[in-house]
Amino acid sequence: MFKIKNLFRVSIDLTLLSLALILATVTRLEPGIISHTDRFIYEEQLWKVLPLVVIAQFLVLLAFGTYTRFWRYTSTSEIIHLSRSLLVAFVILVIPRFFGLSPKNSDLWALSYGVVVLDFFMAVGFLSGIRMLRSYLVNQRNIQKRLQHMDGKQKRTLIIGAGEAGLQAIQSIQVHPETGLIVVGVLDDDSRKHGMKLEEGVSVQGPIEDLKYWVGELSVDQIIIAIPSLPLQERRKLNMLCNETGVDVRTIPGVDQLAGGQVTVDQIRKLSMEDLLGRDEVDMTGEEVNSLLQGRRVLVTGAGGSIGKELCIQLAKNCNIASICLLGKGENSIFDTWHSLGEYLDQDQIIKRIADVRNYNRIDSIFAEFKPDVVFHAAAHKHVHLMEINPCEAFENNVLGTQNIAQLSGKHGVDAFVLVSTDKAVNPTSIMGSTKSLAEKVTLMTSKEFPKTKFTAVRFGNVLGSRGSVITVWEKQLKAGLPITVTHEEAIRYFMTIPEAAQLVIQAGARATGGEIMVLDMGEPVKIYNLAEQFIQLAGFSLDDVAIEVTGLREGEKLYEELLTSDEFVDHQMTDKIYKAKIGSELNDEKLRAAILELVDIAQANDFNKTKAKIKTLMLELDNAKIAV
Repeated sequence: MFKIKNLFRVSIDLTLLSLALILATVTRLEPGIISHTDRFIYEEQLWKVLPLVVIAQFLVLLAFGTYTRFWRYTSTSEIIHLSRSLLVAFVILVIPRFFGLSPKNSDLWALSYGVVVLDFFMAVGFLSGIRMLRSYLVNQRNIQKRLQHMDGKQKRTLIIGAGEAGLQAIQSIQVHPETGLIVVGVLDDDSRKHGMKLEEGVSVQGPIEDLKYWVGELSVDQIIIAIPSLPLQERRKLNMLCNETGVDVRTIPGVDQLAGGQVTVDQIRKLSMEDLLGRDEVDMTGEEVNSLLQGRRVLVTGAGGSIGKELCIQLAKNCNIASICLLGKGENSIFDTWHSLGEYLDQDQIIKRIADVRNYNRIDSIFAEFKPDVVFHAAAHKHVHLMEINPCEAFENNVLGTQNIAQLSGKHGVDAFVLVSTDKAVNPTSIMGSTKSLAEKVTLMTSKEFPKTKFTAVRFGNVLGSRGSVITVWEKQLKAGLPITVTHEEAIRYFMTIPEAAQLVIQAGARATGGEIMVLDMGEPVKIYNLAEQFIQLAGFSLDDVAIEVTGLREGEKLYEELLTSDEFVDHQMTDKIYKAKIGSELNDEKLRAAILELVDIAQANDFNKTKAKIKTLMLELDNAKIAV
């Protein structure tokens, strides 16, 4: 709706529209183009037709909402809007005359086609120009005003990427000087752009490989990576290269995260460990996933844990499930997961149950009540050091709990049971790893007892940012001003992000046929010491500022993790990130059952030493005794 406060802008537009028509007419009536007599007639008619043409153009602009838009935010879209509006006015002026619909001797249609065409281009140019000038002057005034309050403290910023995202980042920084950033240069691998000026005072200096040189040459305080479409592997290499400069490194979101394709200052975020180690997003569409989960009831144990919670989110967000049961023994964590699902499911689709997987009767009643079609078993104790000193709890939760959930899944006719396992179950040296290995064996053993249910174990390594993970420990140490601790300079681990781990667990479960172990492709292993150095640099410190303390491997910890035992090999590749493990020799089910029954009595008697000794003895006896797939 037109407002009184727009009168000033309207008066400017009317003046410019009039000027455009006058200049168009004068240009068209240059001597030599038209006779003196005709020129006199056209000049006389101009003053008659001028108000009519300008009013027609103004009414079209008004109808198109031109005066609801701010001049100070003029951009390409504003110019396009003006062009479309004035094009409609052009059609209104030309079409009736072209089809012979105009009244004879009408002054309104006395203008030649040439004048109308010239008027269109001049009007677009004048109206766009005044808006761009207004935007420029306001922004410059605001920049100067804000700079006066900054005491000259500006962070010299180097942009990587001279594409659309880089240009938008520069423009966003320039109109928000309160951020304290000043762009001093741009790097890009396109040699055609080298030496080009993107904005006033901002040029493309050279290729990205010269990053370290330009950081020093331009006294750079901060780097912003502005290449959202860069493939993952190249992005990781670039992130590492930037991190090695020792200056603050920030990035803009990927293409899939940019709303409307626009880059704003608040989207420029600090580089994270996920940026250095993250991987491509998993495609959650597909016939297998739909067949397993669409319209089904799903139960997730350990739904309050890092993996369990993310499994719930991915299931609710991407798999079109009918309902979900959140099962866990921690009320606060289940409450947190429940609220995280509100965006994707109605409240009556979310069932919350507080229970311990070791309590068979309680879990049995939940299965009878909810009647799940698919079960994801993520409940487990996972901390190696803590389980070394709590072996009874480790066995009861990880082994007995898995046996309960697996048995009840078969008893209640669940279609698929998926155990979330770990690489620490491979050739285990710890109580935690041993109990997870036993959980895998229990899962595979139960698959023969209940052939109508597909039982699958999915094995993968560490996830970034899970509760109690090395990253969260380092964050607390850094905040407290303590040294960053690593267990061994040569220790290596596999890493993936929590969302990717959850997505791949779902994919593996969907592709399973039953009675197998699925192994996720964890990519290249990472040396923990190097990861600690990168963490320190990402936090904005140099390696001289923060000490790295080597504490030594604790009991049960391994120097490196594995994804397959010596008795296992890859049977075949299910997807580019999921493999099916082939297991060599048969396991004696009766022997395993007897050993577990004996361990139940020992663990429930709280015999710490005997439980630990029995687990280690059992693992030695079962070594290389795997179920053939």
